[in-house]
Amino acid sequence: MQGAWLRKQSGQAVVLVAIAVLALTAILALALDGGSIYLDKRQLQNAADSAALAGAERLMAVPQSYANMHDQAVGNLLQNLPGTTKAGTICSSNCPSQKTIGPPGGNGVGTLDLGAGYHVELTAPTSYTYQVTVWHTHNVVVAPIHGFQPTITLAARATAQNANLPYAVVLLQDKLAYATYSNFNINGTPGGITIQGPGGSNPYDRGGIFSNASIAPGNGTPSITFSPGGNQGDLWAVNESNTDRAALQTAGVVSGQQTTGVAGLPRSASHLDFPTYPEPVPPAASYNGSTVVNGPPTYLCPGQYTNQISVQNGGTAVLAPGVYQVQANGVNVQGTLRTLDSSDLNQTVCGQLLTALPNDTGVIIEVTPANASGNTQCNKHIFSAAATSTITLQPSPKYFNISLYVEIMPNWQNVCTSQPLGTNVVRFSGGACYSIGGAIYGPADNMVLTGSGCGTGVGQIVAWTLLINGNGNVNENFDPNSVPYMKGLTQ
Repeated sequence: MQGAWLRKQSGQAVVLVAIAVLALTAILALALDGGSIYLDKRQLQNAADSAALAGAERLMAVPQSYANMHDQAVGNLLQNLPGTTKAGTICSSNCPSQKTIGPPGGNGVGTLDLGAGYHVELTAPTSYTYQVTVWHTHNVVVAPIHGFQPTITLAARATAQNANLPYAVVLLQDKLAYATYSNFNINGTPGGITIQGPGGSNPYDRGGIFSNASIAPGNGTPSITFSPGGNQGDLWAVNESNTDRAALQTAGVVSGQQTTGVAGLPRSASHLDFPTYPEPVPPAASYNGSTVVNGPPTYLCPGQYTNQISVQNGGTAVLAPGVYQVQANGVNVQGTLRTLDSSDLNQTVCGQLLTALPNDTGVIIEVTPANASGNTQCNKHIFSAAATSTITLQPSPKYFNISLYVEIMPNWQNVCTSQPLGTNVVRFSGGACYSIGGAIYGPADNMVLTGSGCGTGVGQIVAWTLLINGNGNVNENFDPNSVPYMKGLTQ
C-alpha cells in the first residue's frame, strides 16, 4: 500500500524544480533588466532636464534663434548620453530655425536621431518655456529567453522656463485689431524717459524698451535717453509702424549708445507671451482698508485689505515686510508710502518692538482691478500717486522682485474694451517722487506715468501699454539683479 502511494508521487520534484526555475528566472530578469531599465530611465531624465535648461538659457536672446536653442540643447545631450553623435543627424552643423524639430513619426518616437538608439524632440512651446523629449531603445537581456521582445522604448520629458525679462520696459499688447498701435507713447513736450542701467558686456542685461506692437517717441528731443552711455539697452518692436519708425530715427530723438554695429531703430523682435508670474498669497489677516493722516508714521501690516489704502496729504504710511492685497478701491497716495528704514528702529511694528531691521524689508502690493457699471476703461480701482506723494518700495526675492502687482481682471478682454483694451490701474501724476526698486507688473494694464519729481524711478515696467504723460521725465532705473526672475524646471 505504502509503495503504491510512493509510486504515485514520483516525478513531482521535476515539476517543482521547473516552477522554481521559472520563478528564479523571473527574479533574475527583474534584477538584471529591471535594474538596467531603472538606471537608463534615470540617465534619460537627467539628460532631458539638463538639455531643457540649456535650451531655455537662449530663450531671451535677441534676435531670437530657435537654431541656437536647439544646438545648445543637442550639445548638452551629446555630453550626457553615451555613444551619441551629431554625425548623420539634421543638427550635424546647425539646427533648423524652427520652433519644433524632431517631432514623433509613425512609431511615436522622435525623428531626430542622435545615434546609439537615442531620438529626441526639441520645442519652444511658449516664449518662456523650452521642452526636450528623449526616447531610447533599451536592450533587455533575460526577457528574450522567454519569448519577450529584445528591446523596449524608454522616454523622458523635461520642460524648463526662463521668464527672466531682461528689459527695462516690456509692453505686451498684441491684439490684431491694434496691430500697429503704439504700445509705448509719450504725450507732451518735452516729455521723455531716461533708461539708466549698469551697462557692461553681459548680453542678457539689456534694458531698453520691448513692445509687441509699435514704439512712438513723441515730440521731445530727446524723448528716449540711455544713460550714462554705453550698452544700457536698445529698442525692440514686433510690429513697428512706418510713422513711428521714421519718428524714432529722427536725429536727436533717441540719445545714447545702443548695441554697437546695429543700425536703425527699433530692432525687430519676436512676440513675447504673458510671463504669468505667480501672485503670492497674502496673510489671512483682514483689514477694512486704512486711512493715514498727519502725525507720526502709521505702520501697516501685511494682509487682505477689503477697502482702499489712502495716505492723505502729509501722512506717512510704513509697510512692514510682506504681501498686501488691496481688493477694492485701490491705493491713493498723497503723502508718503514706504517700506521700513532705520528711522523705524525702536518702534512697535505690527505688535513687535523693532530693535533691528530685518534682512529683507521687501513688500509686494497687489491691486484687484475692476470697472464701474458700463465703464469700458476698467479704472475703478486705481493705484494713484499724486504730485505731492513720495513712494519708496524695496523689492523682495520672495515675491519675485515685484513691488506692485496688478492682477488680471476676469474677462478683461471682453469687458475692458476701450482702445487698446486692458485695465487702467497705475496712474502716477507729474511731480510724484518714487523709488520703486522692483517691477511694476500689470501685463493687462494700460499704465500712465508722469515725470518723477525726484527718486530713482522704477526698476522694471511690465504692462499692456505705457503712456508717458505730461512734460516731465520718467526715470527707469533698470537693475538686472532686481527684476522678476523665474528660471528652472517646471516638469
